[in-house]
Amino acid sequence: MNIIYFLLANWDSVLVVLAFIALCVVLVKRGETKILKHILFNLVTQAEREFGSGTGALKYAAVSDWIYQRLPAVLKLLFTEKDIDTMIEAALTEAKKKWDTNENMKSYIEAPTIMGTEFITIPAGVEVPGIK
Repeated sequence: MNIIYFLLANWDSVLVVLAFIALCVVLVKRGETKILKHILFNLVTQAEREFGSGTGALKYAAVSDWIYQRLPAVLKLLFTEKDIDTMIEAALTEAKKKWDTNENMKSYIEAPTIMGTEFITIPAGVEVPGIK
């Protein structure tokens, strides 16, 4: 009962505090969205490099898994699964544009990989421990 009396007596202060908290949440979400978009761009590019073309569902699952592993718990409260799905799609669209216009990105994506490890050529006569 004391809480109700407190709220009635200080309704204007309570309203200001709630508005401030809401503003902080919105600003944090906007700022974190920019960072999250950069992270997603990198993850989408990495997935394209690892899995190649024609594996859309696999790449999408990998990016979703990677982002949920890296996302702090606080941000999981701010961004719903639908928000993150929308951002993944936006990052993929942006990435495809950059891949088409940037030769360095195109060569990075097309570099042969096996499970995330690049093929390397070992010159003749060079001994590498564990490789014969």
